[in-house]
Amino acid sequence: MRTKELKKLVQQLMEDPKYRKMPFEELSESIGLKKKSERQMLTHVLKELEKKKKVKTITDTNTSKTKDFKETKFVKEPKGTKETKETKDSRKIIGVLQGNQRGFGFVIPDNTIFTEDIFIPEKYLNGALDQDHVWVQLTSQPGEKRPEGEVVEIIERGHKKLIGRYEKGKSFGFVIPDNDRLCKDIFIPERRGKNAVTGDKVVVNILSWSDRGKNPEGEIAEILGNKDEPGIDILSVLKEYDIPMEFSKSVEKEANNIVDKITEAELEKRKDLREEVIFTIDGDDAKDYDDAVSIEKKENGHYILGVHIADVSHFVRHGSPLDESALERGTSVYVVDRVVPMLPFNLSNTVCSLVPNEDRLTFSCEMEIDKKGKVLDYKIFKSVICSKSRMTYQGVADVLAGKDNLVAKALLPFIDDLQVLEELFGVLHTQRRLKRGAINFDFPEAKIFLDDKGFPARIEVEERLVSHRMIEECMLVCNETVAKHVAGTKVPFLFRNHPEPDPEKLAAFRTFINRYGFKLGSKEDAVPRGEDYQKLMEDIDGKSEERVITLLMLRTMQQAVYQGHNLGHFALGAKYYTHFTSPIRRYPDLFVHRYLAKSLHGKISEKTVEYLEKHIEDIGQHSSETERQAEKIEREITKLKMTEYMSAHLGETFEGRISGVTSFGFFVELANTVEGLVRLQNMRDDYYVYDPDLHQHIGERTGKFYRLGQEVCIKVLKTDVDLKQIDFELVEKRKKA
Repeated sequence: MRTKELKKLVQQLMEDPKYRKMPFEELSESIGLKKKSERQMLTHVLKELEKKKKVKTITDTNTSKTKDFKETKFVKEPKGTKETKETKDSRKIIGVLQGNQRGFGFVIPDNTIFTEDIFIPEKYLNGALDQDHVWVQLTSQPGEKRPEGEVVEIIERGHKKLIGRYEKGKSFGFVIPDNDRLCKDIFIPERRGKNAVTGDKVVVNILSWSDRGKNPEGEIAEILGNKDEPGIDILSVLKEYDIPMEFSKSVEKEANNIVDKITEAELEKRKDLREEVIFTIDGDDAKDYDDAVSIEKKENGHYILGVHIADVSHFVRHGSPLDESALERGTSVYVVDRVVPMLPFNLSNTVCSLVPNEDRLTFSCEMEIDKKGKVLDYKIFKSVICSKSRMTYQGVADVLAGKDNLVAKALLPFIDDLQVLEELFGVLHTQRRLKRGAINFDFPEAKIFLDDKGFPARIEVEERLVSHRMIEECMLVCNETVAKHVAGTKVPFLFRNHPEPDPEKLAAFRTFINRYGFKLGSKEDAVPRGEDYQKLMEDIDGKSEERVITLLMLRTMQQAVYQGHNLGHFALGAKYYTHFTSPIRRYPDLFVHRYLAKSLHGKISEKTVEYLEKHIEDIGQHSSETERQAEKIEREITKLKMTEYMSAHLGETFEGRISGVTSFGFFVELANTVEGLVRLQNMRDDYYVYDPDLHQHIGERTGKFYRLGQEVCIKVLKTDVDLKQIDFELVEKRKKA
């Protein structure tokens, strides 16, 4: 950000009616300044504005020091006077443009104090496109229902390259972007077409942008393949989000030079657990095994749970090409037919993976847990293990259920340990988590199976087995134990924080459930506790409103984030929480391993603390962003494949449940989790009025209503694979014979 832009933003912020005096740190946070250099720039800007008597410093009378409270002293122009450049500038807002396929857009302000998005009509976009960083001049007057504006400057383009379908003309070509929010095709001169042919999916570098009206010009950087080739659709989405599909030569070289042979010198530094019964439990198609467990029940009824995690930080050194690459990626990306790993294959699937019957370096957390789920004692140490079995969730569930199949029979030698682990699961889940107010949201997840041409052959809802829950509870208690330990070191560490519910959403939710006779907590103005959510879930259990209330309850929750300070985890009811158990696929876990190891060995120097204080918040924010991006990619590809799947079922009828209500219709989710839209324009039996408070549409003449959570019968009307859209229409429910 330039000084001029920052100065305008400060003035604009202080002109806002909602502005109140605030300390320097709060002011810089409100503007969104993270870097030290940006905060120094803010200091200079404030001093300059103070000299010009546009801001002043208020002294806190409770202390002897002068606080950096900044308060505007702008004088507003009387009505009818000529608008000056200064007053025009105060009505400018910086933000990111979110385009719409219908041509208009919304600007989401950078400054969190400006809570409303600004509507930009198509004629006032002035060449700006989706994700551009822009200056907007407000055209609406204060107090009008919806703020509107005009783009007056494009600060930075949101896209340097695009993915799309190539269409060849006589002496030029066009690329139609996959992103339907970009309402401009990209002009490609013949000399920059790289011999692409019509129907190719391509990556385009943008060479020049047009300010008004004309199409941007670009050159083809890469031809991915024909749009109908298997896998090209998924590859296109990954490329759209700039996910690196390959590692650099330096990263591959470093990874390939690492061997899995463990030296005697290294063994002497670790606790040798190779003779202990330790095993992994993962999905059928898993390849990277980063967690293993061991279990023992003592005579006094206490449990000794060992959680043994691949020691990735031993191989990935701070500042190395491997580390820089892992930090940039942030996480492995899991989609329908592939994994884009955070670490190269030699590490993720070989050297670090806890494969059976091979010695592997691990980071262990051994906990003594009583019958109430309390961790009485723990040890965290470096170790070496040799996994005795690679188990699957289905196999463990089968052997515990006494099933007589080959997989279950193969696990019979471990039945005693598995039964103790199942017993401990009950203790941890019921006595530990639920009793302290943890909230459980169990929503179905779908697995999409592709044929050899990449087309979705079937969609199945994955069953949540007892074995899934067993491992989940082991990992949760381990992560919590490690978090509590590192919080006690008073050294900056990376925590997994989950804030309290969003206040506005919470108020709307309480209003909604009150109409049905339910309550969330005893005091309406108090932040609900986990126990309050549990009580509500008990109250709605089996009721007709259960599904709708559960959906809305989930939407009151905020997203969990990585931060360099501990705030606790609301949904888990945990005072301390971090991520320790998946360092092969998540960078935060690798980061925690690295500095936990230093702490255990007394190697946290002043220089290390200085590094952590300087960088840990940025690393946390980047890790949160890469996690969100990976989730977004997974959702988009799942939506793509579900649209393809439903294109083979046009005209067929299904039963489903209303999962979302909007002003233009409502979404219906089928049993296989496929979701489609019923548009109001296709509901011709009445004129329906939208009630956003009750999440429903009501017929003016008939009084018929369609409400969130309601069961309906639909017919698949049409699909658009390019737009990833499925349209349903309502049909009469079939009568049971």
